[in-house]
Amino acid sequence: MSIKNCFILFFLLVSSKIYSQNSTKKLFHIDKYLVTSNGKNFEYIKEIEDYDSDKKKYPIKIYYKSGKIYLIGTTLNKDKVILDGNCLYYYENGKRKRLANYENNILINKQYYYHENGVLKLESEFEVSKNKKESTLKILNYFDENNVQKVTNGEGEYVEEGWNDQTSTGTIKNFLKEGIWRGHLIGKKVSFTEQYNKGKLVVGHSLDSLNNKFTYNVVNERAHPKKGMNDFYNYLKKNDIIPKNINGKITGKIIINIDINENGKLENVSAYIGDQYGITENAIQLISQYENWIPGKHRGVNVKTHLTLPIVFQ
Repeated sequence: MSIKNCFILFFLLVSSKIYSQNSTKKLFHIDKYLVTSNGKNFEYIKEIEDYDSDKKKYPIKIYYKSGKIYLIGTTLNKDKVILDGNCLYYYENGKRKRLANYENNILINKQYYYHENGVLKLESEFEVSKNKKESTLKILNYFDENNVQKVTNGEGEYVEEGWNDQTSTGTIKNFLKEGIWRGHLIGKKVSFTEQYNKGKLVVGHSLDSLNNKFTYNVVNERAHPKKGMNDFYNYLKKNDIIPKNINGKITGKIIINIDINENGKLENVSAYIGDQYGITENAIQLISQYENWIPGKHRGVNVKTHLTLPIVFQ
């Protein structure tokens, strides 16, 4: 066993010992999507305070595998991470990474990002529509690692960094992306060029390592059933997802986690919390047999997608 793994085990054992003396705190393994997972496949460790109480909000801390703090904030649900209010993120070296503001897991208002050396990196702001279905990201000020300001009051050149080691560079005009932007998905070995007008993507073109070309007008597309969600839910209903002996006698909701790979194949179907009626187990079995999926896309390229599906029975 490596020193790192020994430390992780030590952290969990010590934490379990401490928290066994205080039943109001509970620990969970969670994956990179912050969804509860098993002890083998996890990226972080989640700690919920006041878990045994019934509250509108719960203090939450999330740790790296190393035991270093990753996030401090509040969640609206003790079993599912639904961030609300101010949340502070940290690099694994202990320096602050980001100060974010959420409302029901949606980013709102001012956001602050920091370079790993502690220098302020970005001041941005989300404007959310009245129906809360759309949001506009405004770039206010941006600094490089040497504290040289590149965007001032919504004007300048900006380097955007995202998940999967992707970067893109372009012009910010009146707080929004404008004109031609160029970037790379380093992990996927994909380059892309995008055209923006007042912050809206007009068209994008990407090129992978095999010179396959893709055109898109939406940066992210979620995986979905080939015949649509209605067909998927009708399939579950038709195949008696709820055992006949209890159908109509109970109400509730279960949450199913699904991973769909780049080829549209199901890789994992699971649920952390089960039920005493066998509904969760039956749902996992039925969903695992439903294979007609269209994979998710990022900048026109197929990517592995994680879905969280609520199933309500009443």
